[in-house]
Amino acid sequence: MFSEPRTISLLSECVHLPTKHSIEGLREVYNRVCRTCGYENFIKTASGVRLERHESQGSGFSHLSFASDRIQFTEDHVGISIEQFAKKVRSVLEEAMPLLKIPIILVHQVTVRVICTPNSFKHAAEFLARSIFRFRAEDLELLGRPTSVHGFRLVFPATREVSHAFNVRVESYVKDQRSIYVENVGTFKTATPTQTLDSVEQNIEATSEFIANHVVPFLSRYDRRDAE
Repeated sequence: MFSEPRTISLLSECVHLPTKHSIEGLREVYNRVCRTCGYENFIKTASGVRLERHESQGSGFSHLSFASDRIQFTEDHVGISIEQFAKKVRSVLEEAMPLLKIPIILVHQVTVRVICTPNSFKHAAEFLARSIFRFRAEDLELLGRPTSVHGFRLVFPATREVSHAFNVRVESYVKDQRSIYVENVGTFKTATPTQTLDSVEQNIEATSEFIANHVVPFLSRYDRRDAE
């Protein structure tokens, strides 16, 4: 059985119709959201502005970027929960969209990245090679060099019953040889007006829950030596 997944990175990208933001309007958004969301810096970029906050210890950071056609949120190694992130995204959108005269979100893309650890294998690469792919040592020798990283991708396209798509990546985690890295990118193409931003929260939660409820249980089925 795998360990409980630990979230390491969260991204939310809200695509809207192209518009030209004024610096004054963006500064007003900054003044409002920095009080509740903790952003500390207002930085002009080639495509707009970025609000950011960096952790005093470690390499974690929070970014909120405004471009002409999208609003992007990034939380990386800051310890924020899925529920907190979803509420943060909704809160910022509720402030920013009316101020910037953005009536609707056309596409919402959510990325959730987690790590988790198998219990029956010492290294994640061994778990993937021996239990998932069933590679034999002599088969890998044909590659001519030692291999230490394996991975795979699963694509779940939208259907008539489910309007969103998921794209899942599973591989050994380069920063910790025991851990499996799982990334799920959810693409939601249902238009979302300002009045129904609860769906933004639901999209974020659904992307995370797919990992916890489906991907990790799938991997756990192979977390045993008799699967070799």
